[in-house]
Amino acid sequence: MPDVRKPPPYSEWLLLAALAGLAVLARRAGWFIKTNDMTIFSWWAQDMRAAGGWRGIGREIGNYNVPFLYLLAAVIYLPGSLIVKLKAIFVMFDVLLAFFTYKIVALRFRDRRAPAAAALGMLLLPTVVINASWWGQMDAMWASFALGGLYFLMRDRPWVAMSLCAVSLAIKPQAIFIFPLLLLLALGGRLRWRTFLAVPAVLAVLDIPALLAGRSPMDLLTVYAPDRQTHQISALTLRAPSLYAFFDAGRRVETVRVLGYVFTAAVILAIIYVLIVRNVEITRERLVTYAALFAIAMPFLLPGMHERYFFLADVTTVLLAIYKPRLWPVPVLVQAASLISLGPYLFGGRTPQMLPLVVPATLMLAALVTLLHHVLKDAFAVESAADRESSEVPDTPAELGAGVSRPAAERPTPPPARRA
Repeated sequence: MPDVRKPPPYSEWLLLAALAGLAVLARRAGWFIKTNDMTIFSWWAQDMRAAGGWRGIGREIGNYNVPFLYLLAAVIYLPGSLIVKLKAIFVMFDVLLAFFTYKIVALRFRDRRAPAAAALGMLLLPTVVINASWWGQMDAMWASFALGGLYFLMRDRPWVAMSLCAVSLAIKPQAIFIFPLLLLLALGGRLRWRTFLAVPAVLAVLDIPALLAGRSPMDLLTVYAPDRQTHQISALTLRAPSLYAFFDAGRRVETVRVLGYVFTAAVILAIIYVLIVRNVEITRERLVTYAALFAIAMPFLLPGMHERYFFLADVTTVLLAIYKPRLWPVPVLVQAASLISLGPYLFGGRTPQMLPLVVPATLMLAALVTLLHHVLKDAFAVESAADRESSEVPDTPAELGAGVSRPAAERPTPPPARRA
């Protein structure tokens, strides 16, 4: 038998093709499952047909924004089962998610193998497989554009990044989870404030077809208003592994809801404040880290979240483990929490064997605390340039002479004296 030390070149391609095939088969297995959400989408499609097909984009159908209605209007003209057509479109955004995963990982590894493996890993991630092809949800649509925004932020293309984040926001309001990162970059001087003009510009462009079809401008401007979105969410958590799994607000639900919004804003702004005050250099590695942190923190702290709203956390923490391998427990905890939260959907309702919601909430809290500790430890380990300059003491005659010859206002402040 010959001594073969190096595998043949086609072996790697065969393995990649096999993984890609598994990703397809995993989606094909849930292709014809009709969930409650798919039933709702079917009702919307019927309303779209009754309104005259494309002309229906000028009416208020459902509670999603117009980009989804454009897709729904296009789908009804295609042959075949509505469920299959919708899921096929949702899966296309799984591919876009994998594409931006490849591009982000390629910024770290020059070899194509690591980015290709990461993209396939994203396609095989359990929550990604379940979301579109089994559950019939469209979270990959907004998350893929948010990931695209992160990629172009890492490439210092702020206008493109902001535009993609705006598209993500136009698809679903959950895209707001990426915006604390944009605020951090703007306050830190990494992002010019005028680039935020891309958000209303993109939203206005996407609204044009609906406006031409007769949709009210005020109706489009208020599509994400709380009275039109949150009125359908009476509980503080809808199977989301969030903070509100640990207690029952009783009759004070609305009070706790308002306090939850305030507390979330305070925590996010406090994190941004620390990073700004510590003058942390925002590298590509830290961009991925902060994106993952905000993607976990916001749905964990905000009231009224669904279990699938951690979708962006699911995908960004995978990138986090690639950029910072020592943080591998974070994506494991997040993925476990998300999968346990999907229990009612996976098993057709609540069963005695199902774990209580506090279990996945504890796992998600552990992931958040682990990542937040890492971010704060990294921030306080950074010594800013101003701190270094103020603490430097001249130790040679040349440096001492240069310091004395400076004007008094330009001389470095001596370090404070220490008591004996």
